[in-house]
Amino acid sequence: MQPLQRKLNIGIAGAGPAGLATSIALARLGHRVEVFEKHPTLEPLGAGLLIQPQGLRALEALGVRREFDEVSVPIGRLLGTSHRGWRVVDIDYEDAPARAVSRALLARVLYDAARSAGVHFSLARHVESLNVVDGRARATTNAGASDFDLFAIADGAASRLRESAGLAGPSKAYRWGALWGQFWVPAWKDSEVLLQRFRGTSEMMGLLPTEISGSAVRLSFFWSIRGDRYAAWRSTDLAGWRAHVLSLWPESEPVVGQIRHHDDLAFATYRHTWPRSMGAGPLCVVGDAAHAMSPQLGLGTTLAVEDALALAHAVAQHGAMGATQAFSSRRLRRSQSFQTLSRLLTPCFQAQGAGRWRDVAFAAGLRIPGVPWLMKRSLAAPARSHPGGTAAYPPADPSRPAPLA
Repeated sequence: MQPLQRKLNIGIAGAGPAGLATSIALARLGHRVEVFEKHPTLEPLGAGLLIQPQGLRALEALGVRREFDEVSVPIGRLLGTSHRGWRVVDIDYEDAPARAVSRALLARVLYDAARSAGVHFSLARHVESLNVVDGRARATTNAGASDFDLFAIADGAASRLRESAGLAGPSKAYRWGALWGQFWVPAWKDSEVLLQRFRGTSEMMGLLPTEISGSAVRLSFFWSIRGDRYAAWRSTDLAGWRAHVLSLWPESEPVVGQIRHHDDLAFATYRHTWPRSMGAGPLCVVGDAAHAMSPQLGLGTTLAVEDALALAHAVAQHGAMGATQAFSSRRLRRSQSFQTLSRLLTPCFQAQGAGRWRDVAFAAGLRIPGVPWLMKRSLAAPARSHPGGTAAYPPADPSRPAPLA
């Protein structure tokens, strides 16, 4: 890897997993990094996240694996069963477990690492526009304008900055979303298994362990629902809805029984965007802002951390000039391949229908030698997108101050 030629001034829009990971990777190369976050605090809301094995390797390369393991739980299996009692999805992670974590705890780990690396945070600062002026990126916020050698757009699936920068077209919301919530149960026998239940393609439920305290397990619950039916659900009788959910999955009562008010669950909207490029000039896009997709593959955060490492590697190799093009060349096709797979799989799990074709095809596939391996490989692909290894990202100096704006 080429030595750093000069210290760059780098800006990032968004303090989600993608923005935080990108800030860590770049700050540990010695650059000045400023993260703009529109919210006044870093207290993210959201359901649990599954980090695939290659995502764990990326977190290790980022230098935060030990801290991440302390707040996450291993997932040794993903098992999805239809209402017919057939196995539809069965992925064995025993040889290389995935891990699950709450969004808030992941944010805490990444935020602490970013501060230790010297990242500067400007909270309650919304990036309203990005322009290229004399070869540099000019970010205009609600508090004024600043120029940067490089600027990374990491403000999530609903980002508008990526469109104004010409890196992607408008995102499109999927017709289906999900109700979600997080609940502690005193004991749960499948504390290392992501369990899913399906009734046709129109009903999907999942329970993901994200935290363990003694014998208690915190489970992230989700229930698939069409976006145009969310308002109607808010006016339904919850007792009747709970009974319907339990008719699909009686064993989920320790979780479902805790849902007493509609506000106990939030609604998540999923989006899809197709990137034209992941970088041009001094501007680039990472994470969900670059490759928003449905959550069927469970790859959003994994890809975000890989993006961060790939961008840092490109900057180390090429400096500000040429880094974004090299980054895009490395990441664009990989991102689009996962987006395509996600889009093809979505109707198999979120669509109106009895789903018999899905159950027959998927259940039969699990009995064919090699198919379970291919199913796993599509999610836990070998890591080839964060070159240079951990040596390229030296550990942060904990004595360095990290001021907050």
